[in-house]
Amino acid sequence: MKKLKPTNDYVFKKIFGSIGSENITREFIKCATGLKFEDINLDTTPILEKDLIDKKTGILDVKVVADKINNIDIEMQVVKSEYIAERILFYWSKMYNKTIRKGFGYERGQKAICILIADFKLSNLIEVDKFYTRWKIMEENYTRLNFTDKLYIVIIELEKIKDIKETENKELLNWCKFIKNPEEMEGEEMKNKYIKKAKEKLDEINQNEEERRLAEIRERTIRDEMAIRDSGYIDGKNDGIKEGILERNKEIIKQMLKYNMSIENIIKITNLSKKEIESLI
Repeated sequence: MKKLKPTNDYVFKKIFGSIGSENITREFIKCATGLKFEDINLDTTPILEKDLIDKKTGILDVKVVADKINNIDIEMQVVKSEYIAERILFYWSKMYNKTIRKGFGYERGQKAICILIADFKLSNLIEVDKFYTRWKIMEENYTRLNFTDKLYIVIIELEKIKDIKETENKELLNWCKFIKNPEEMEGEEMKNKYIKKAKEKLDEINQNEEERRLAEIRERTIRDEMAIRDSGYIDGKNDGIKEGILERNKEIIKQMLKYNMSIENIIKITNLSKKEIESLI
């Protein structure tokens, strides 16, 4: 029987975003961000079967509120996107915007942290030999000066871990090895008790017939998405498939317009023309 892996975002969410996973997720966040939190509150909204098919790939993220004032979004992404940087910024801004309630001042805005785990190499980070990068807003000549601590983005590229010989963050490397190929971990790599607990959760999912069925539905959906992109249909070489992609993008655009995103940025993220976008307004 084929073993499921945490790179399947349904499986990832079950391991890191379920009740009882708080300690596992807290430890992973600490290794990924370098920040230590005491209280972890997971958004455990049930995953419906239709969500595995209907929603756009990557929507099955893990939402966390840490120490009541830190909002964290962890996303497992396997479908390569040309505009991944723009999309992460959009998700971050949307998450930050939600923390400022109507009638309150900007000082009420809470920290928003995005952690993207990509099962591919990002084209704009090819020159970076680290498997993880941490991003903040800094002045170009005063890189030690952080303009605000409200923005924090962590990018993890799983495809780079096979080339890593030495790293100052060995614990995060072991987490990445677990996410990428849990069955290949051995010896020292499995000493972390939280990784062991995560592996136990993965084993439970693999042994549960219903969980396997749902994970395989999600896997097929992702495979179809990747096949469309790899075949070139994303560029409109097939009118039928292009039409389906436009329908899916309509829902995304509605959300972008809701949050007053500019037409220029929507064009960059969706790859639609200005005329196509304006037809939806």
